[in-house]
Amino acid sequence: MSARFFQGDLLNKDFFMGNTRKTSTTSSSHSLADAIALRKRSGADFPEYEPAHKSFRDMDQTDVEAVRQPDMPDAAVIVSSLPTAEILSGRFGGRTLADYRLKAPATLPAPDALGLRVIKGRTFVDVAPGEIVQVRQTAAGGEYRATLMSEWTASGPVLFFDPHSKKWSPERARSSGDAGNVIDIDIDELIRNIRKDSEKHSRVHTGIDDAIEHETAKEATLIARGLKQFPPEQAALIRTELRVVESVFADAVHAIGLKYDGASAVYESFFGADHQAVAQQFSDSVARGLALSREYQGTWGEEKFFAVETENNSAAWMYKKDFHGRFFLNRKYMQQEILGMSLGHEMLHTNRIDRFRTIGPNAADFFYLGDSQRGLLSLEPLTVYDIPERSVSEVIMRGGLTVEYVNAFTDDHDNLLFGISDYLGIGDDLDLQTAVGLFNANPALRAHLAANNADSIVYAAKSMQALHRSKTEYAWLDSLIDD
Repeated sequence: MSARFFQGDLLNKDFFMGNTRKTSTTSSSHSLADAIALRKRSGADFPEYEPAHKSFRDMDQTDVEAVRQPDMPDAAVIVSSLPTAEILSGRFGGRTLADYRLKAPATLPAPDALGLRVIKGRTFVDVAPGEIVQVRQTAAGGEYRATLMSEWTASGPVLFFDPHSKKWSPERARSSGDAGNVIDIDIDELIRNIRKDSEKHSRVHTGIDDAIEHETAKEATLIARGLKQFPPEQAALIRTELRVVESVFADAVHAIGLKYDGASAVYESFFGADHQAVAQQFSDSVARGLALSREYQGTWGEEKFFAVETENNSAAWMYKKDFHGRFFLNRKYMQQEILGMSLGHEMLHTNRIDRFRTIGPNAADFFYLGDSQRGLLSLEPLTVYDIPERSVSEVIMRGGLTVEYVNAFTDDHDNLLFGISDYLGIGDDLDLQTAVGLFNANPALRAHLAANNADSIVYAAKSMQALHRSKTEYAWLDSLIDD
């Protein structure tokens, strides 16, 4: 889950969209300014469904330690033999699901609601009794593919979860084995009938009372599902702030396309000296954010906003693995500007969302851009900008990150630690001080993490909007002078 903490960081805290350690509870006695400064990663309080999905570097297929719990016996995992006769040399296309099967250890953790088992950051699914397959979720399509531990990119077939058998297979589950016997259901009529029969809810709420809602209920009281259950003034505020978010992404898209002279300076502030290497990724993320901001204003999007009452300092959060893409909004922080940037930040954590055509950029929370904490960075900003987060990012992208700064937002640094170790291809047991030192020493690493960091993307888009509006205003003034 990824939650925006100034906001509150959502299940990216992602969520979105996990396996993070539980963070300590933040005092609820802080003022609004304190709440902004004390953001923590969303979903941190709900480790089973946290927003940020950790990625680990790949290991050899024979390295059974990658799938053993620390106290497992040496024989707990047995790698099944690969039928090499069926493998075409040098071609992934020759592999079948059998080539990816592993014997399941006796002490496997229980699967979550989606049938996923996570062991030391790696994800496995059941394909047969006593047999598992490692999978990776693709960034482009969001589907799960079978993979070998030695691969950077999954080479196996796409797998689908059957909620009835609790198994995964290369074919989608069908209600009948004979395609000719499949019943043609009028979905619209079915939905209309469900709405008529529902006495508690004015609409169909997907995921109602599921595991994510139950986890949320441990820390917060659920007040409303869908904007129609919000007080009118709060529903109006959410709709207004969604339009604000849309304008941020839309103006940024225009600025990127027009290639303004000042664009490179904005890119360098948010992505460092190696910004050209990630410029296309940033452009793609902004375009996805724009499409998401519009879909959340649609019929199905309005049903994905939930009101909660909680004592923590999270303004909003969302669970990265929540296929329904729900926002959980803390009613005490539903204020203009704060809410808008929270929404923009959190929707960047998403991947696939039911009933949406848009696929989110799946951004993480590696670090935050908190102006109130800039004094904890090791360098002073050279420039003061209208958007203070740009000044903070500029210092971080010059190598000014400190342990004190990242600790000011959260005590769970798994995303940052795993992101650095994955990029550099080193061990997963980095301590925070070493990780920060590596981050500051490597411009390419900083650019890579920033391009996948929700705060960096949303505030870079905000800065590009400011650039676009400045240019268009000057163009209008120039036209008056010319006349």
